[in-house]
Amino acid sequence: MYCLGMLDSGNYAFSLCRILERKGYVFEVISTPCQISRGGCSYCIKFPFEYAGLVIREGALNKLYIREMYKVIPAFTKNKYERFHA
Repeated sequence: MYCLGMLDSGNYAFSLCRILERKGYVFEVISTPCQISRGGCSYCIKFPFEYAGLVIREGALNKLYIREMYKVIPAFTKNKYERFHA
């Protein structure tokens, strides 16, 4: 299962992704799905659920706080998103 971590800006998402890549974790920055977007274009980090703690911890250590986190629940036509953090 995958998760999406939303930060305050796209630049923060790319910065956190780069920090995690330097530590050996390769995650993806994607456009935030319109169902959970808070307005306009934004980006979020997509990563496996088991790395949620790592993403939160590394974000906090680098002052790149995760605003919201969602589990991606695959559905027949559209994915569903379940908020579980923040």
